[in-house]
Parts: sequence; structure tokens; C-alpha cells
Amino acid sequence: MFRFRHCSLLVCSLLASAVSATAVAQSTPKVNLVRTRIDDAKTVAFHGNVRPEVTAENDRGSVNDSLQLNGMHLLLSRSPESQAAFDQYLQDLQNPRSANFHKWLTGAQIGQMFGPSDADIARLTEWMTEKGFTVHGITPDGTLIEFDGNAGQVRKAFHSAIHSLSVNGTPHIANANDPEVPEALAPIVAGVLPVNDFKPRAMSIKRGKSVNPNIAASGGFNLIGAADLATIYNFNPLFKAGITGKGQTIVVIEDTDLFTTDDFTLFRKNMGLSRPYPSGNLTQVHPTGALGCSDPGINGDDGEAAIDVEWASAAAPNASIVLASCSDTSNAAAGFGGFIALQNMFNSTNVPKIVSVSYGESEAENGATSNLFINNLYALGAAEGVSIFVSSGDEGAASSDANAANATHGIAVSGWTSTPNNVSVGGTDYADGFLGTTSNYWTPTDGANYQTARSYVPEIPWNDSCASQLLYTTFGFSSAVGPAGFCNSPAASTDNLITTASGSGGPSGCATGTATTRGVVSGSCAGYAKPSWQAGLIGNPADGVRDIPDVSLFAANGVWGHYYAVCYSDTDTNRTGGDAGPCTTDPSTWAGFGGTSVSSPIWAGIQALVNQSTGEAQGNPNPVLYAIANSEYGATGNAACNSEAAGGPAASCVFYDITLGDMDVNCTSLISRGATVGTFNCFKEGGTEGALSTSNTGLQPAYGTTAGWDFATGIGTTNATNLVKNSAWPKTTP
Repeated sequence: MFRFRHCSLLVCSLLASAVSATAVAQSTPKVNLVRTRIDDAKTVAFHGNVRPEVTAENDRGSVNDSLQLNGMHLLLSRSPESQAAFDQYLQDLQNPRSANFHKWLTGAQIGQMFGPSDADIARLTEWMTEKGFTVHGITPDGTLIEFDGNAGQVRKAFHSAIHSLSVNGTPHIANANDPEVPEALAPIVAGVLPVNDFKPRAMSIKRGKSVNPNIAASGGFNLIGAADLATIYNFNPLFKAGITGKGQTIVVIEDTDLFTTDDFTLFRKNMGLSRPYPSGNLTQVHPTGALGCSDPGINGDDGEAAIDVEWASAAAPNASIVLASCSDTSNAAAGFGGFIALQNMFNSTNVPKIVSVSYGESEAENGATSNLFINNLYALGAAEGVSIFVSSGDEGAASSDANAANATHGIAVSGWTSTPNNVSVGGTDYADGFLGTTSNYWTPTDGANYQTARSYVPEIPWNDSCASQLLYTTFGFSSAVGPAGFCNSPAASTDNLITTASGSGGPSGCATGTATTRGVVSGSCAGYAKPSWQAGLIGNPADGVRDIPDVSLFAANGVWGHYYAVCYSDTDTNRTGGDAGPCTTDPSTWAGFGGTSVSSPIWAGIQALVNQSTGEAQGNPNPVLYAIANSEYGATGNAACNSEAAGGPAASCVFYDITLGDMDVNCTSLISRGATVGTFNCFKEGGTEGALSTSNTGLQPAYGTTAGWDFATGIGTTNATNLVKNSAWPKTTP
């Protein structure tokens, strides 16, 4: 019989109710894992937690011991039995035959049922206090301790020296070696979150150069507005039926405030959303809780914030949009202000049910402990019924080379999107420019609310790189590689196509373990195991690991003439690079963006429509999404649902299967201090620039499209009405 201590009558009642519904959890009583005397001379190291930027050429020596480091974090372990029970509970939540189906928990219940023992937490916090740290407490789910201290205390307690770095002229700090803890504490400590001030990148790409000038917009571009989105992906029947997101809340997490909330208001007004959907609103919050959260103010990510709130509202125009942000701290992924906000929200009594994350960094760069932290955070949300959508990335299958001219670190995926507890959202472009059918799909002048889209538009993977087969053939080349290949031609440089900018996907490869070549999937790196719901879908490889993305939507920044319009009025060029505001009443003057930063909040908006339609939260939607895809594609694919089907995909299709094009990017060897470190997944065939490939000795592009699932677009894009109304979604009976 379980007994709960230190709880009010109401909380005890809730906990008892939760345990009565979870037979699995009842069979795993808590055990004390710290069983021996703590000896600081006997330690265990947490490998794979040094930033790739920590090199001899960047190192400027140890920081002063007095340097104050606030908001540091220890990640805690569950006992093997409790972890197994929690993992089983996550599966049961999505199994209609389980007694625990859709029995969501709270953070406090998860801590009580699956967390570390009180005795273990007491011994750990006592040791930390003895080392001079100020311990602020543990999150209610029992997975994270926040503490403050200085660099000297970190060096002495965790045997991890903090160094100053200069990376491309920018000062940073980071731990120069893997942290350690006493051997006696190792069973309760899953990791010491690395100390550094490197932050994730926002998954947005500013408007780029168009290849084939389009119509209906100046400069050869065709902006995508809210009315275009609703037409192309068939939202309008839902909106007419009252499925608009009313009563739903979508949280976008950030480490900044908006430049001005007036941009959100003007976006909705000019896009024709304000009057027909008056319930749509925006709130900015800085959630308090177990982790310290302060208002971050406005910084260079404010453009990302504008994208997220505006396009989530475009997809669910009557929903409440909440921008949740905190200031960053110096503790790797756990110190990202958006994750601090999310931890506090997930460990509160008012848990949001839909979240969008538009930031990322490769698994190999994150390090093992940061990857585990992210996986645990998303798992916490999944157990609470939260649907989490995360941008797959904007650099093809080369996530260690974001915002780079070429890939040098081989195939890698973002550790912010590769967990089994979130939906990974990829990116597409429209194929009309390549096919020469632009006038079939776009009107020559703007209609109501700036609409130019006539219908669904055939799609291809978003890819700005010279390695794209569609681009190099358009420019009259037979290959991307070799001395005579497109990527080694003046034309590729002139048209700004020496770039990794493209939608991302690939196999999880370094969620755990240590990379022997920093930033490269190597050494003891290993990916997340393939979830059962992903295995078996046509096109998905039998590779044994989690593959991304799951789904996609348009995310291009103009290479074929299309991009998203974003109302963004920040005129500070230090933050914007001169590509924003002021936002006026004419969207043709607005900032232009692409990137999976945009497709992720739109998918979160679609989920808001699902939740409204079904009357309940859905938690991790992937089991349902893949079940629907399996039904539609079958064992051989479904030609009627092909994106390029004659006359358009069939009206009954839920997903649009994209089978034309690839997301391959250009690459070179990895060079450090004038010496070649290695050539990773790069086939060059004698040229300086090659193409990212699963082989160094032959061109096997990473990656192309195929029937069903593929690394370039996942399951594909969607007919929103057919998806929301699909009978596979569990539904509350009136």
C-alpha cells in the first residue's frame, strides 16, 4: 500500500487516485540508490559533455574561480525499475487496450510514483551544500536540481574546469573536460549539465534569392499568407464548421520577448483573421516555479518569436497563443530560457497541452547529458498529455553544420527534435517553379487577404543547396559533384547556392555516447531506439533507430520563389541584420522567412484543431499519425495521394506523399588549423565541393524522396480537414 507524505488532502487524494489507476507503478516501490559512503576521491565521469568548440586554438585559459555561475542543473536518475515502469506507462497512455489509456499525470504525481527516493535526494543535496553550492530545490517530477555556485566550486566538486574561449572572435565560456561526481552518488545522478554559454539556433532562414521568378509579388517572390495556407492545406472546411482552435492554448517557447505585440495584432488584421476569429489572442509569460525565471527582454531571437506566434495563430485563428520565455543561464540545454519556462509549466498545476519548439542543435554537439535532459523533458510532457512539435532543422542531414556554407561534419540530426516523445516537423517547397506550372496554382494578382493560391500546390523538399538535383538540372548540369559539377561552378556561387539551407532529416546517431571527432557521429555515439509506432511504415528503413522528420509543411525561404510573410518591426540591425520592419499595412513590405521554424508552430496549430474536434488532449500524436499513414500508404504506397498526382491528390487523402526531389547539401572535408581532420559522408569525385552522401566512395545522396516515408519529408504534408476529422483520433464521448 502506498502512503504519501507531505501533501494536502486534495493532493493526497489526486495521488491516490493516480496510483489506483496505475497497476504498473504500484509494483515498483522506491529504493535508495545511494548506499555507500561518499568518497570524493572515487569518481565517475559523465562522458560526451564537452563542446566541440573547446579546442586548443579557441582556448584562452581558465576563468577566475570567483566567476559566479547561476542556474546550473543536475539531472537525476530513476531506479532501473522505476524507469522501466515510467517507460511502460508512456506506452500505456497511447494504448487503447490499457487501463491507463489517456490517464495523464501531473509532474508531482510523476515524482511521487517514479522519482528518486527522499533519502537519496537528501544525501545529494547535503553533499552539494557541503561543497558550497546554493541548492534551490528539485522539480516536482524529481528529475532536475537547480543550484548556484562559482567556477572554483564547480572545479573542485565536479573536477570540471571552466575555460574562456574565443570562437570566431566571439568570447564564450565552457567546461574544458567532462564533469565527475563521487562514485557513491553516480546511481542517483544521471548527469551534470555542461556549463557553457552556447545557445541553440533558431530554426528560421531569412528570405533568399529566387531561382525562377514568380508572380503576384515584387522582386520575383510570391509571399505565403494565412489565406494561402488555409487554401493549400484545406483548413477552410474546418474553419467553416467552427473548428478554429477556440478554447485551445498553444505555447511557443522562446528565450526572448517579442519586439512588440502590435506585430501580432497587425498580422492577424492584415491576414483577415481578427474579425472572423475574435477569440484569437496573445499572452507573454515568464513562468515561475522550481527553476528561476526572469524576463529575458528583447534579443536577437525576437524574429523567431514573431514567426512562432503569428503562424501558430494562422493555423488555429481562435486559439490562445502563449509566448513563454525566460532568460538563458550558463547551463547548456537546461539553461535555454525556453526550456526553463517549459520545465516550470510542465511542473505546474496548469499544464499546456500543445507546445512548439523552433530551436535546435545536433545530438553530437549537445552532448549525452543535454540530450538526456531534452528527452526527459519531452517525456514529462508526453506523460501529462502534451503534444510537442519541434522543428527538424534547416541544414539538410548535416545538423552539425547549420548556417554554414557547406557540410563538414557528416550526417547528423538535431537532438532537440530526435527524441521519441515529440513530433519532428520537416520542411517542403512548392514544385510549380520547377514544373513550369506556376499559373495553374497562383493568381496573377492578390485576392482577398492577399490570397494568391488557387488550390493545393505540388511539393518538393525545401532545398537551397547546389547539391539539389532539381536545382542543378534546372541550371543545365548533369551532376552536383566533380570538377564540372554544379557545386563547383561559378553559377552556384553567384546564385548563393553554396549553402546547407534546407529542410532536415536523418537517423538519430549520437543521442548517447561520446563522439571521438567533435560534432561528428563517431566513437561510442548511438541513436535513440526506433519507436514501435515508426517501424513498418513503407519507406522507413529498418535501421533500428529513431528517424526524423515525422511530418512536414511548406518551409522554404524563396529559392523557388515562395516564402512566408512575417510582421516583424524590429529595426535594430544588431538583432535583425537589417532585414526587418517597420511592419506596415502592406504585407509585401514585411520580412520574409522560411525554415522549419514556421512549419512547427503551424503543425501545433493543426493539433489545436484536433484537440478541439475530439474534445481532449492527445499527448504524443505520433502513434496516431503513423497509424493513419500506414492505412493510407499500405505496403506499396498510394499513387492517388502523391503530391504530383494528375489533377491533384485525391480528395480523401490525409497525407500528401512527396516523391520528387531531395534535401541533399554540398559538403567538403573537415579542416582544422590548416589540416584535414577527415572526410565525413562527403562524395566529392575530384571537385572541391561534394555532396553529402551515405558513402564517401559513391554518390548516395543524403537524402532523397520515395513512396511513403522518407528522410526528406517524413510522412509528408497534410490535408488539415481530413486529418482533424480522421476517426483514428481518440474522442471524448458527449
